[in-house]
Amino acid sequence: MPLDLSPYAAVLLDLDGTVYHEEHALPGAIELIRRLQRDQKRFACLSNSTSSPARISARLMRMGVTLSLESIYTAGTAAADYVTDRWPRPRAYNLATEGLHDLLDPHVQWVSAADEACDVVIVGTPTSLYATEDRQRTALDLLRRQRGAVLLGMCADRVYPSPRGIEFGTGALTQMLAYAADATPVFTGKPEAVFFHELCHRLNVKPADCILIGDNLESDIAGARGVGMTTWLTLTGVARLEDVQHLPEDKRPHGIVRDLSEV
Repeated sequence: MPLDLSPYAAVLLDLDGTVYHEEHALPGAIELIRRLQRDQKRFACLSNSTSSPARISARLMRMGVTLSLESIYTAGTAAADYVTDRWPRPRAYNLATEGLHDLLDPHVQWVSAADEACDVVIVGTPTSLYATEDRQRTALDLLRRQRGAVLLGMCADRVYPSPRGIEFGTGALTQMLAYAADATPVFTGKPEAVFFHELCHRLNVKPADCILIGDNLESDIAGARGVGMTTWLTLTGVARLEDVQHLPEDKRPHGIVRDLSEV
């Protein structure tokens, strides 16, 4: 029997590993989004991607679905919100993506060398455009020279799926820099409570009235359960069925589907 979404004020859909994988929609995903739009159900798509909502919207459009930028909330958006809320004109080093550059370019002074003053080093995945080996060394030098600089990981993901298999995530690179620079990182993406609370504030709903469907037991399921949401796991991404069996009861999803065609 399909999962009934009618009791929930809002439906939250993870993107990578749940709605799509790279440039390909996963089973049932586009049909579900179109149904939510047709039924005028409040929903949002969320991602620990370091990209911007505009770039993700363009990707979804190529798959045949149109979403407003307001219905997409990413780790990149959350990081940009953190930076612009904390400093009036932040001096920032981008160890992430073009998407982050797009989000912050009008609001920051970009740092380009280790001897410049810096407020925040923003980290994405090790394969990000701005996270080359040379730029990683510059980020480390900045953090070691300037103890007041904030090390901001856009999310705490250990890994993420790609066509090559499982890749090192943003959290892995951030923790490597934190250890090397003896710094304490700040994270703004999933599973941080601030990410989910900010999203609910934007949707004007309470976390307890939401259902989240995602593929990652740490960033999706544990994060959403931590703020009181109902959670369902889809087996199209990182997590496997056997992974759930080793979790304590309070960390398990409330239900499991093979893919979004069962929703």
